[in-house]
Amino acid sequence: MTMNEQYTVYLIGGDTGGDEPAVFTLHDVGTRCRLTCSYRNKVIEAEEDDYFEALCQIRKKLEVEGILPFCYGASCNVFPEGTVTAMSRGLVVCKIKSGERPKENNLVNIFDEGHDVVPVFVSMQQQFWDSWLASLASSTSTPPSPQPPETTKAKVGTIRPLSRFLTLGFVKMLKSLSPPPKGK
Repeated sequence: MTMNEQYTVYLIGGDTGGDEPAVFTLHDVGTRCRLTCSYRNKVIEAEEDDYFEALCQIRKKLEVEGILPFCYGASCNVFPEGTVTAMSRGLVVCKIKSGERPKENNLVNIFDEGHDVVPVFVSMQQQFWDSWLASLASSTSTPPSPQPPETTKAKVGTIRPLSRFLTLGFVKMLKSLSPPPKGK
């Protein structure tokens, strides 16, 4: 990723008319990730450990105006996973589906849009994640793994057993989507 990379994302709600653009600018600040959102002659900025968490902080401020970004990072059906988040600095997340484990083709950039984006408030995204985890536990179609699960800390503050589901191919695909952070 280059310094000051930009993404244009459309905003919905809050009297936007559904086609109001916002420009998100990424800044690497050492090990921190600074994200700036410019819209309606306003600027919101957040600095976090990864870009997904910075986007969540900006989304919370947009929610006050009833505005949602139309992108995967704001969609109910995605959430970061520890290994994926660390390798991409939060730019790549997993699409999730009730009762199913993520697959290699479930990786998306948080600023991309698609036919399956369902923008929601940050708290609703967390609720969908919790519901998805519960659906895995009750799913009989996938037998439990014989090895003990590794736990990773999801950025919204809960411990989640998910890294055991990553395959070597999944990790290779992630590496091809996101170059490593500078200085490594």
